[in-house]
Parts: sequence; C-alpha cells; structure tokens
Amino acid sequence: MISDNCDFLLSEPPFALCVRFIRQEAHCAPNILWFEMNRGMTEEEFAQRNYGDKLLMDSAEVDARPFLYYLQYLTYGGLGERIKQLHAFAILESYTHGPRNEINMHHPEIEVNLLGHFYEMEGDYQRALYYYEMSLLLCDKNNAANWHVQRVKRLISNLE
Repeated sequence: MISDNCDFLLSEPPFALCVRFIRQEAHCAPNILWFEMNRGMTEEEFAQRNYGDKLLMDSAEVDARPFLYYLQYLTYGGLGERIKQLHAFAILESYTHGPRNEINMHHPEIEVNLLGHFYEMEGDYQRALYYYEMSLLLCDKNNAANWHVQRVKRLISNLE
C-alpha cells in the first residue's frame, strides 16, 4: 500500500549498506569473514580499540555490494559456471578500484581483503598477498589482513 506520509516512506533506505554477522551467526558466514571476528593479533591492538570498535569486534561487517559479488563468485564456482564466476570477480575488482565507488565504501579494508581472497582462491598467492598488504595500508591495526598475510606467506613458503 502506498502511503501519503512521505516522511514515513523516506525514513528507511530501500537497500542495505552493510551486512553484519555476529559471532552466533558465524556458521552462516563465509569462512573468510571468521577472520574478521578475530581480527586483533596482540593485546596492544585490543587496548587501542575505542568504545565503538569494542562493540563491533566480535562481528564481521562488510559492504553489501562487494559481498554480493563475493557470494556470486562462490556460488558460480560451486555450480561450475566459470565464466559467470570470473565475471563476478572482475566486477568486484572494478568496484574496489573505482574512485566513484569510494563514497559508498564503509569498510574498504574488508573489500580489499575479499579481493585478496579471490586471488588466493585462484591460486595467485603473490597477488593475494599484495592485496592483503594493501588492506593493511588502509588500516594496520585490528585488521584481519594481519592473519591473511601470515597464512598466505606460509602457503607461498610451502610451495617453494
């Protein structure tokens, strides 16, 4: 039903800006987001959190649009639709690098982590490492990329 009350209609956005998984929903989240729920590496990092950070540290929050592309990549890969999978990959890469999208990115370090994970799943560990390190340039403390860098470096050293 359409209402004459414009204030009511405009009070809720017609789309989601972010997707958030709390710790109790971890089983519903992709594995890569589990690292977001455990992003602090040291006691020093835990101590640097402000009140708002402390409220969100047990959860994983990602921008909705990049997360959609990430889910498309996983889904198409599972279905064996390689062309569609690579298309979702390309769209996320374009979205992440597009300067006009910066205004819509609320968690840019997480989007870069997702892009790094794409490359990791593609077997390009050097490029995955590059993106995880780029994520650390955006936010070096309390960033799951700290875990990803260590993990990917182990993968690279095992291949050599």
